[in-house]
Amino acid sequence: MSIADTLVHRGPGHDGQTQPDKALASTHSVANTMATTITFDKQVIKNGETAQVTFTFTDPNHTLSPGSLTTTGGLIHSIVNRGVINGQRVYTATFLPTGNLESSFHRIRYGVAGEADYANSGNIHIDTRPPVVLGVSFDKSDLRPGEKATITLTFSEPVRSDSFGLEDLRVGAGKGTLSNLRVSPEDTTATTAAATTWQVDLDAPTSPSTTSSDGNQIQINHTGITDRVGNPGSESVERNGDTTLWTSILAPTYNIVAPPKVAITLSDTSLLAGETMTVTFTFSEKVTGFGTEDIQYDTSKGTLSALTAVGTDSKVWTATYTPRSGTESADNTIRVDLASVRGARDNAGVGTSTSGNFSIDTVRPTVGVTISDERLTAGESATFTFTFSESVTGFTKEDIGLSRANGTLGDLTPVGTDGKTWTATFTPTARLERPYPSTNSQLTLNLANVRDAAGNTVANNTYSLRYTVDTMVFALSSATVNRDQLVLGYGAETDLDGNADRAPTNESFTVLVDGTRIDVSRVTVDAAARTVTLTLARAVAAGQQVSIAYQDTDTSDGKALQEVNDGDDAASFAATPVTNLTPSPVAPATPEASGGSGGSGGSGGSGGSGGSGSSGSSGALDSDYDSVPDAQEDQAPGLLRPDGSAGTDGDGNGDDIQDSQQVAVGSTRDLTLVAGSQDGKLIPGSNARITELVRNDAPASLPKGMEMPLGLTQFRVGLSEGRYTESFSLYVDPATGVNGYWVKDSTGTWVNLASEPYGGKVSSEGGRTRLNFQIQDGGQYDADGLADGHITALGAAAKMPLSIVGQAPPQVESHGFWF
Repeated sequence: MSIADTLVHRGPGHDGQTQPDKALASTHSVANTMATTITFDKQVIKNGETAQVTFTFTDPNHTLSPGSLTTTGGLIHSIVNRGVINGQRVYTATFLPTGNLESSFHRIRYGVAGEADYANSGNIHIDTRPPVVLGVSFDKSDLRPGEKATITLTFSEPVRSDSFGLEDLRVGAGKGTLSNLRVSPEDTTATTAAATTWQVDLDAPTSPSTTSSDGNQIQINHTGITDRVGNPGSESVERNGDTTLWTSILAPTYNIVAPPKVAITLSDTSLLAGETMTVTFTFSEKVTGFGTEDIQYDTSKGTLSALTAVGTDSKVWTATYTPRSGTESADNTIRVDLASVRGARDNAGVGTSTSGNFSIDTVRPTVGVTISDERLTAGESATFTFTFSESVTGFTKEDIGLSRANGTLGDLTPVGTDGKTWTATFTPTARLERPYPSTNSQLTLNLANVRDAAGNTVANNTYSLRYTVDTMVFALSSATVNRDQLVLGYGAETDLDGNADRAPTNESFTVLVDGTRIDVSRVTVDAAARTVTLTLARAVAAGQQVSIAYQDTDTSDGKALQEVNDGDDAASFAATPVTNLTPSPVAPATPEASGGSGGSGGSGGSGGSGGSGSSGSSGALDSDYDSVPDAQEDQAPGLLRPDGSAGTDGDGNGDDIQDSQQVAVGSTRDLTLVAGSQDGKLIPGSNARITELVRNDAPASLPKGMEMPLGLTQFRVGLSEGRYTESFSLYVDPATGVNGYWVKDSTGTWVNLASEPYGGKVSSEGGRTRLNFQIQDGGQYDADGLADGHITALGAAAKMPLSIVGQAPPQVESHGFWF
């Protein structure tokens, strides 16, 4: 009968205590049989192993009952009837040892009630208990940089020397280095093969740590350690990124004691004139021995106050740093020598701690103002130059006080790129008589908002400059002509120099009669009468339009219209109307139109000889009063849109407003003019207004290489109050090849206002060429020569080969000289 897979467990349980018999499966017993032998296949069973038990009965018909077995130190299972071998009945079973047990007196007993025979196995040794660490001790628990401690580890039983090495121990990164693992000399049970007590050296890091590290533990890899029978240590609960299992030995612990450190913080890193900063010294722990003698800094650049403790923990102190005046220094630090400082565990400071960098700039900028002419007479202007001792920001025209300036100031223009110098053109008030004292005018500055690169305010943030405005001097009181005598009259304030040797040259004056120049044959200065009389090469007829302009051509001041004694020259002036006093002939002539018909263009539209388009007298609708009828403006080609589609006709600058409805935009079929322009679009609040836009034929004689495919363009623009320079944009067809807006300067030279030297540029926009340029009211490119709130310009969108740089005489005399 087979009784395999039945089991009875008797003997000690997992806790080593004897337990009652427990039937683990059904049992079947056969009486009057005898077990002759019980044997194990091994005498030592370690953790994780089992043993095979063999039961041999002399009676081949014997049946093994599990209930007849008594075991200690484990349990029997998996009983298998192997049959009759050599005339004897053989059974085998598996013996599973009890865990965490170490004992040598364990066996199996066979006995059945009513039978006289029984059998016992021999004793076996069971060792299923892994070695564990029972204790750890340190000969010192506080380790300073470079110090060494000896650690003693005591195991629950001897561990084999060939299984326990340094690789089975470790400490945290930066927490020291282990070395010299050895058997403790105090272990009396140690053999060459195994020992219970071991020692290992722990060396603290040699480099000081920034902070102390307390409560550090040593870790052991139990799986790499075996006892004498080969049981590995118990597994860990912690995996640390490798294939071994580590256990932290929780107590005792050791400490890595760092030297005290200090953090130096600054309340400000950029010190200006009048500023101070708070320096805070924060230590990593409570310290003693810290004083101002431990603080290092450049005393030539600043001073440090006494230390003030913050709180009562002796960890934080503050001091006030005051920079010295007149100091500029970009690189500065405050340092602490820690050699004399001690921590709470008497750990000495090491080395020097340094603050972050801070800059010192207690040098305030200064300003100086000069004027190119300290006495301004009629027609003159002057340049103010504002020079700072260093680069500044925040300087604007609003910082300049003009309440007593007796004139107007143009926009500030930077000189260079260093942010130190600006210029501006000053135009004195016309016909202002000089009162007493002689320096009747004053320009003032309020520079409270100006700062240097570091943020310092200007040392002399208020400033004033005195000069004289005497614009009644050389102010024309009259200009008349009678036949060939043209007389300029001056007021009583002007004391003319009547010396004929110093009289202005004939060529200094330009007299136009009905637009044609008449030479001057003689100049006579009558100091007593305060007049200058020009004798003309031919007489002027009654009714002719006459103008006169003056240009001081002698830069040496040898011959000029000037005052007596001090020699101040009169300013050049642009074309000025002259009253024609020439009487009409005795016999009246037949009335004729004197320039209103024919000629070179009308008063509006696209002009030209026999030009098309006019406004006003034609009665055509001109909604924006720019002298160009709406019908003509609506023919202006629009700018291409971003997607390449055609723009709206009549919107020549692409602002989605018809040009005929805007007073500052005027167009013909070929060009569009924008006044008060910023890249072709109106500047908000510019309030510029075009009152005339006329195209005329190109002059018959042009400099070599110059082409004017659109002829001359004349326009007149009114400016808003307080605006003295206006910006313009002129759109033309790129097919014309135009590369600039060209006008003549006061010397007759053609110059390109749409070029960088004159503040302009040429751009491409929406399939059109855009010419950007500026003209100053009353400046040399304002044809009327008057600072009267209107700009009149006569120029051309022209093409000039840019490889040509000029023309040499004799062309200069007849055709001008261009750049």
